[in-house]
Amino acid sequence: MVLNKIGLTGSNGMLGRHIYAALREEGAEVVSISRTHTIKNGEFYWNLAEWAPLEDLDIFFDGVQAVIHAGAMLETSDKSDMSSMFDTNVRACLNLCEWAISRNIPIIYISGAIVYANSYDLNQREDATLGRNMLGGFYGFSKLLAEDIFIRFSQQGLRLGIVRPSSIYGSGMGVGKMIKRFLSAAKANETIDLIHPVDDRIDFVHAFDVSRAIIEMLKKESWNIFNISSRIYISIRELAETSIQLTGRGSLLIKGQLSMNYKPTIKYSLDTSLAKNCLGWSPEINIEQGMLMMLQEKNLPSSTRFKEKIDY
Repeated sequence: MVLNKIGLTGSNGMLGRHIYAALREEGAEVVSISRTHTIKNGEFYWNLAEWAPLEDLDIFFDGVQAVIHAGAMLETSDKSDMSSMFDTNVRACLNLCEWAISRNIPIIYISGAIVYANSYDLNQREDATLGRNMLGGFYGFSKLLAEDIFIRFSQQGLRLGIVRPSSIYGSGMGVGKMIKRFLSAAKANETIDLIHPVDDRIDFVHAFDVSRAIIEMLKKESWNIFNISSRIYISIRELAETSIQLTGRGSLLIKGQLSMNYKPTIKYSLDTSLAKNCLGWSPEINIEQGMLMMLQEKNLPSSTRFKEKIDY
């Protein structure tokens, strides 16, 4: 597929803005859809919590070759939002599927490693057991339910690609997220306070690398399920230390003691051989580069040589 015009939901989110930038870098026109159902200044807004008539989706996605569905509602501490989260993350997928299959438009859905039953199993393939786990809360369960909807429509003929990234980070990350908090504290020359255990590891993948995989799926028209991860496991301690190194500021204080039986865990260990073999994809952004891009608020990597430290 030559990328000419692609629809994108969730374009204002962290991943969405990286996908948008990657599509524009490819020269594609992007039909950017946000979550308020109206048309303003030529941009389209669809409140995913409300059912959109198929005729409205015809207007929103007029002329697109495919739709990337990255729009979702994240979990909050307010449990009263669960109904809105269900409508936004699950019912909207049914709405989109009914439109796409009737118009023969392919969909790429952004799911996540959170749909696997055990987030701590090593080297999980795409056919690993799926299931609700307490780690993802209701948000993770909504991703699982949405996948089921998409897969059922794919069995009826919908051309479908599903992306299951490990833990995504990048510019635009929420202020409460760990990497963002560490970088903000270091930049402000504050102490990053940690409590043991600090050597548990997570596979963090940069949003730019996820976007690259999506681009390749579109180009190759590869309608499949793909794990996307860095295959490098970073500890909480290392994230804090990298934040201090990159900014040249801040300090680290680790409190508490480890139990005698403590063994570090690895979260979101994914086998990405299918993406490598089918898409020719492999990650490009390491954690230092990715965190530097966050400090510089960049969605695309700079062509200039990577600098290990920046001055403020």
